[in-house]
Amino acid sequence: PPPMLQSRLLLPSVPLRPFIHHYWVMRADAFPHEMSVMPRGCAKWIFHRLEPFTVNGVEERGHIATVCGQYHTAARISASHPISLIFVVFQPYAMKMVMGGMPCSLFYANNVDMDSLGMAEFKDLKRRVTEATDDDGAIALIEDFVVRQLSRSPDSAHLPRLQHVSRAIEEHPMLSPAELADMACLSERQFRRVFEDHVGMSPKRMLKVTRFLRAARSIQNLRGHDFTDIVYGMGYTDHSHFNKDFREFAGMSPTEYLQHVRRLEEDRVLEGYRTYHL
Repeated sequence: PPPMLQSRLLLPSVPLRPFIHHYWVMRADAFPHEMSVMPRGCAKWIFHRLEPFTVNGVEERGHIATVCGQYHTAARISASHPISLIFVVFQPYAMKMVMGGMPCSLFYANNVDMDSLGMAEFKDLKRRVTEATDDDGAIALIEDFVVRQLSRSPDSAHLPRLQHVSRAIEEHPMLSPAELADMACLSERQFRRVFEDHVGMSPKRMLKVTRFLRAARSIQNLRGHDFTDIVYGMGYTDHSHFNKDFREFAGMSPTEYLQHVRRLEEDRVLEGYRTYHL
């Protein structure tokens, strides 16, 4: 039988790559078990082209199209019905420019329905994307909309330094906020303000989320039960420190997460799950 969860990761058009990291398209008949989705350090738009799934035990039937800010904890999702959705995953610093200058900190740890923004253009986008005949057509509509939004948004003087810092965080999540501020040629206080405004969380929190996500990805590919290489490869001082940080973000221990991954593998949805966390 076909896999219960099918997903595709699509890159944006070349001009939009400084702003959109990727699109993640997912279809599923249902989830046989609850799935824990990890924070990944990027704000998102989510479009449900069928009924929304349940998040942390709450049915979000009103949230057909949402602006999803930065999260620092895992979300437990499930569905007893067929689902079809598109994630627009922004570069960590970029969503503010696409949202007409709205600070990303306003969306921190929250999913905001596009209808509640009071912006006619977002209501129209929601309607057109959910009514599109196929996913590729829906993504083309999203790209046209983002291009128009960017054309109306003033250039951010901080864009080059935030791009530089974001690459540094991705490559070296063991850096300190002070080192990032030096890279941005800003004082620590000014850098934190600019970073939170564009990214939606503090530099320190972003570094911890990025390091955690690397650890979670490593566990997804782990064949045994020994976390030693992950602990020291991610720069944790010991297993206790690793376990504490992992539980803070995942809501479960590394061992429990490994068991969760094994169950997803048995349900034949692990490949799609991995694709989301890339």
